Amino acid sequence: MEEIIITIDGPAGVGKTTVAKILAQRLGFIYVDTGAMYRTVALMSLEKGISVDNTKLLGEEAQKLKLNFKQDGDNIRIFLKKRDISDLIRTPEIDMLSSTVSKIKEVREALWRLQRDLAQRLKRAIFEGRDMGTVVFPGAPIKFFLTASPEIRAKRRWKQLQAAGKAIDYQEVYGALLKRDKQDSERQIAPLRPASDAIIIDTTHLGIEEVVNKMQTYVANKLGREE
Repeated sequence: MEEIIITIDGPAGVGKTTVAKILAQRLGFIYVDTGAMYRTVALMSLEKGISVDNTKLLGEEAQKLKLNFKQDGDNIRIFLKKRDISDLIRTPEIDMLSSTVSKIKEVREALWRLQRDLAQRLKRAIFEGRDMGTVVFPGAPIKFFLTASPEIRAKRRWKQLQAAGKAIDYQEVYGALLKRDKQDSERQIAPLRPASDAIIIDTTHLGIEEVVNKMQTYVANKLGREE
């Protein structure tokens, strides 16, 4: 089977995860949440008491990650070995720590290798993250970059946290999102930005179905032309 990788990048709260999962289901592709890998390294550093200044050790630990993604109805559960960490890595604390961890050269290089190896095994997959189209898979035939206003993204993230039973103030979520945006866009290694050939979709005033339909139409046209 010919390898076809689709990348979806964008900042926090833009809807990448939701649309990536739906698009993958419609196309029969495997969905890979690369942000979960950085979140797992962040969780691991927190639980093991590894300082983010110990970049060498964090890089070594990242190389040894044993992550599994399992479908659970409409959701994807993430396991570190046999331990379900899906909820543990979706907290504001891990949001910020994963952004800090993602700036570490040794960690990024370790996870880039894991992601490329995974792509070779999966053949047809959607990789969602922040540097998929720019760094990890610059030759991917189809690249998307999703964006939305900070206010809308913060409101989406706030509602997600509320639905998960986490009591948190909207302004706290909004402030953390702006800080995360600044860290991601200003880091020296693989800063957040759209690839030069990415299809940019502003989701501020679009529903999930509208976004997925736009993406699916583009994919169908692109692959149809190439065939």
